[in-house]
Amino acid sequence: MCSSDLREKIQGEHITCALSGGADSVCLLYCLLKFRQKYHLEISAIHIQHHLRGEESLRDERFCAELCEKLHVPLKIISVDVHAFRQEKAEKEHKGYSVENAARECRYRAFAEHSAGLTATAHNATDNLETVIFRLARGTGLKGLCGIPQRRDSYIRPLLKSSRKEIEAFLTEQKIAYITDSSNQEDIYTRNFIRHHILPLLPGICP
Repeated sequence: MCSSDLREKIQGEHITCALSGGADSVCLLYCLLKFRQKYHLEISAIHIQHHLRGEESLRDERFCAELCEKLHVPLKIISVDVHAFRQEKAEKEHKGYSVENAARECRYRAFAEHSAGLTATAHNATDNLETVIFRLARGTGLKGLCGIPQRRDSYIRPLLKSSRKEIEAFLTEQKIAYITDSSNQEDIYTRNFIRHHILPLLPGICP
């Protein structure tokens, strides 16, 4: 699941799994539960309701609630108003503020306020690559090119060395259900554009 160094550091911790219902976070929850007894972990989950995709957002919430009930994992569902926060931020800073950035900031504020112990997010190796490419295109220094850290403050990313394909293959093999966010198919978001149009070209440069 993660490096031996990180496993030792989470020994005996309470870990709150950030659960969206997508493949990555569902895999993360199952992996944390698998290691719960061995590393004496207390596991709970948190789902952030962004209210950005209408009925689909409600579907995500229901899926997470049913999954956690099935697995006997305590779950907190936190609602945030992304549009109001985005408008407030834009007015305060006198410039545009993307929905992506507003949702991320709302999400991490909710984690900070409502998570117990360490918060585990489901960032994976593919996310890390997308992040480095995004930062490179935007302009960054050495720190930015280092990508996503496996641990930052109270946040841990146990799946950071696993690719999205590996995660989906594991879920398929184990017959574990997950849901798909339809907005992941929209190229209006920079990360999606990188995922759909840039990453597929990289193996042709360096297999």
